[in-house]
Amino acid sequence: MEVNNKKNLPATPFQDDFRGMNSELKIGLALGGGGARGLAHLSVLEVFDEMGIRLNAISGASIGAIVGALYASGISARDIRDYVDSHLQIKKEDKPWKIEGRNLMQMVKLLDLDFSGNGLIKGENFSHFLYEILEIEDFSDLQIPLKVVAADFWDSSEVVYDSGPVLPAVKASMSVPGVFTPVTYQGRVLVDGACVNPVPWNHLNDCDVIIGVNVLGRLQPSDSLKPPKAAKVVLETFEVMQRTILAQRLCCNPPDLLLNPPITGVGIFDFHKAKMVYRQSEGIVQELRDFLEKIV
Repeated sequence: MEVNNKKNLPATPFQDDFRGMNSELKIGLALGGGGARGLAHLSVLEVFDEMGIRLNAISGASIGAIVGALYASGISARDIRDYVDSHLQIKKEDKPWKIEGRNLMQMVKLLDLDFSGNGLIKGENFSHFLYEILEIEDFSDLQIPLKVVAADFWDSSEVVYDSGPVLPAVKASMSVPGVFTPVTYQGRVLVDGACVNPVPWNHLNDCDVIIGVNVLGRLQPSDSLKPPKAAKVVLETFEVMQRTILAQRLCCNPPDLLLNPPITGVGIFDFHKAKMVYRQSEGIVQELRDFLEKIV
């Protein structure tokens, strides 16, 4: 299917300039789930672009699969960030409540409600939106090898896609249980990949250096005895589960570097807080630079 009006988001040939890169060293990057906090992935990817370092492989779950697919298709991190900001109409002088109001209207356009009882959101509108930006259809069209992680709902297994159509795999990987309708694809019922593997660095074992990005953020303890709303309970319980899985994986087979941006005050759908995410990611940017300067 041919789609026109691609939102004028150019593919940037950043892969052609690998200043000082050790061609023998293969670097893999695993991008984790965390909703809007996943905008921190862009800050990480900008470091690779600015240093002229090509990634040899990317793996992603949930928002990490979305960002990973865009970047692997050849779009620079700066262009992705600019598109996010322009789509949400974020300006430096804007007050938070103005951004939030505009963001709500944009989100309403993207979120097609599901009244079947399978989830709150079908995700079809978002899929079309993503397709228009992505501009490629198959994993073989990507400039960087990509592995997208989803979870089989019925047997709790991890399902990894690295061939065939990109969009169904990404859509499955981002299908947060109870929020998005599960995706039926290739004989499986699939949900968010972060359910089974929040930061899928274990799929990059062919690389010499493996870097993971955990954007689950920090828990915010509360002394309040007032019961939280149902949506908050579901989403935060989901994140507690992810933190537990992540801790177990760190004990067994940790990556060479795990970046943990200390993001607080940003919920899964708080994309209007993009500037807050970027600001809270500044520390890991320097941490990554220091690490790469030692190995490149």
